Amino acid sequence: MLRIKDEDLNLTCVEEGKYKGVNTLIITGTYSPKLTACKYCQSHANDADEKKTIVKNGKKEVTIRLESYQNIPTILKLKKQRYFCKNCHQHWTTQCSIVEENCFISRFMTFRILELLTQKISMTVIAKICHVSLTTVIRVLKSVEKHLPETLKPRSFPKVLMVDEFRSHATYEDKMSFICANGETGELVDVLPSRRLDKLMNYFNRSPKEKREQVKFLVTDMNAAYFQLTKKIFPCAALVIDRFHIVKHLNQAFNDFRVREMKALIKNHQRSEANKLKVNWKYLLKNQMTVSSSEYKNWRSFPSPKFPPLTESMMIDRLLSFSTDLKEAYGVFQLLTYHFRNKDPDSFFDLLKNLPTTLDPLFKQKIENLINYEEGIRNA
Repeated sequence: MLRIKDEDLNLTCVEEGKYKGVNTLIITGTYSPKLTACKYCQSHANDADEKKTIVKNGKKEVTIRLESYQNIPTILKLKKQRYFCKNCHQHWTTQCSIVEENCFISRFMTFRILELLTQKISMTVIAKICHVSLTTVIRVLKSVEKHLPETLKPRSFPKVLMVDEFRSHATYEDKMSFICANGETGELVDVLPSRRLDKLMNYFNRSPKEKREQVKFLVTDMNAAYFQLTKKIFPCAALVIDRFHIVKHLNQAFNDFRVREMKALIKNHQRSEANKLKVNWKYLLKNQMTVSSSEYKNWRSFPSPKFPPLTESMMIDRLLSFSTDLKEAYGVFQLLTYHFRNKDPDSFFDLLKNLPTTLDPLFKQKIENLINYEEGIRNA
């Protein structure tokens, strides 16, 4: 069942129990091989007078994940013998053949994971099948990466390279993973478990410089770390900020200000007005050029007969009448998005650099932050 052939490994008990809250087959055993020499100084176990120079020094218990038995998670709680050398005063723990050093999954489990990685199933599913974490599956994959043939390693990149991140919890060190794709075809280039700059630079530097120089445009969000890629990895690439993230930044800045104004209205005992701003927030973010000014209708926030039929434009004007500061911010927000949609970067940045002094300071600070990304926005 276990395929363990090490003669020095003695299994003492097999029972079912709970391990990390899961019903598990728990096997216990001991590992105490006879030593002939010290691991460090190579001294013989016995000196010339037949006195022991290497003595036993207790046991260390480790938990090793084995292959599942009849789909039941299986672990081995193994007590490994520790030794002490009287000559060099070094301590060490014996290494069992069923598991790699400093590893907690057996060699057979590693082979099983690698076998599953060759099939068309996700790493998350593999982790569930093998009763290990997603991080373990990724670690096993990376452990054989250096043995891959050079042809399997990235060697060329598209002219337009899009990069982004997504939440994955793929590693302990980073909750976000990295993805890159061909900006012209949308074809996936690769997915990496971490977005850390040092990891990304190691990955891209596998490819020779002439291949990296093929990238002429690097499309990214406003993550400052990715800007370093253009300087150090893709020297011939122009930085392009993804248009989606620019609009998202403007929308978020205005939306945050709207929420603050709603809270101010509530404190001022104007909950009805605050609720109207809450319910109709999408209309305030809508492109002003597409707002209807001819079609009259009744609105849930302004019901008849108390209110007459209103056009969409008139309804928005009523919402903005609740706050003069919000009305001013709305005008700036709509004008910025108008210049951006019309690909007029000169007017866009001229407005950003000459914002009204009466504009809400926090809203002003958030949108002025776009000036730091002028090069990438102009290329968008």
